[in-house]
Amino acid sequence: HTSALSPPAAGVDFDSFSFGLNGVQTDSMWVSTFNAEHGEWDVGGLVPRGPLALDPASTAINYGQSIFEGLKAFRQVDGGVKIFRPDRNAARMREGSARFLLPDLPEELFLHACDAVVAANARWVPPHKRGTLYLRPLLLGSGAALGVGPSPVTTFCVYASPVGNYFKGGVGEAPPISLQVAGQYRRAMRGGAGRTKAAGNYAPCFAASKEAKGAGFSETLFLDAAQGTFIEEAGASNFFAVVPAASGGLELVTPPVEAGTILPGVTRASVLALARAELGHLLTAGVAERPLALEEIEHATEVFCTGTGASISSVGSVTAPLGEDGCSAMYEMNGWGEVTKAVANKLFAIQWGDCADEHQWMREVCAPEDVALRLSGLQHVASSAAAAQRA
Repeated sequence: HTSALSPPAAGVDFDSFSFGLNGVQTDSMWVSTFNAEHGEWDVGGLVPRGPLALDPASTAINYGQSIFEGLKAFRQVDGGVKIFRPDRNAARMREGSARFLLPDLPEELFLHACDAVVAANARWVPPHKRGTLYLRPLLLGSGAALGVGPSPVTTFCVYASPVGNYFKGGVGEAPPISLQVAGQYRRAMRGGAGRTKAAGNYAPCFAASKEAKGAGFSETLFLDAAQGTFIEEAGASNFFAVVPAASGGLELVTPPVEAGTILPGVTRASVLALARAELGHLLTAGVAERPLALEEIEHATEVFCTGTGASISSVGSVTAPLGEDGCSAMYEMNGWGEVTKAVANKLFAIQWGDCADEHQWMREVCAPEDVALRLSGLQHVASSAAAAQRA
């Protein structure tokens, strides 16, 4: 049924797009609502892309009761479209909803909404390997409540925007990014909501990012709040380093997410799986999720970041503050390292359909009429989930 999806829109210069809205308003978005009084989801459906109406007393605006996701749809060589690991985003949103006292969103509703938005906006999915359609699911307290507490009404919305390839020349061609270690700023603390993809986790990082970019760096590298000695996240991305192991050989290390201060990224999980399965010949000391001290970066052979926007970004330098006015480059490298290139090439090959999807990470989007057929069962699923939640 993939042939029934609309081809890319004619006359659109997809190659000029960056990671942003690019002056495009796509055709449709998905909106569902949950009313606490009734205790169940109104499945909703597709509506024209446009503004959401929010009461000024909504808890999303006043108290930050809002979480979101980010994922991408890829045009395949046969004209079909596949979404990368949406089940992982659905699971993470459900975890976040529990933390923020938002109603549980059934996985089936999340996946169907993403499918429907892609199918309805298929003409905005760029041609094969010339960009992707970025999906932004939102879950927010949209009801009015002056007192501090969860919203009586919740809105689930999914909108989309075509974005360009982060690496215009392919893996290894983009210049590595530079990171400045945050001085006074910390992103999250234990017991907080650092592992939740919450709207309020991002605005506090704007100032640190602005300072880093003003000093000539690409982004900020955040350290742990307790001691200020362990690496956590690079801007809005997960952090990886290839370091010499005490027992010999090279080890790929990323900070663990169990402490609750680091977002469990979908790309992060994918890189870990690929590295463990296929890069043993390069990483003879293995792959580890463990605390990574900043001082270890001085001995790193490669550093990279992962996230939905850029997928994988090679890091060319890590610079730390030195005294009140100075700074010191702890790590420097020109180009892309062997591990970084290998894992990026494999990940992109899976996403674009250039190799077998052995992990079954890609979800194929059906034709619009097939997507519509699923609607009849969704209200039952949503009602059953709401009943279980009340029980």
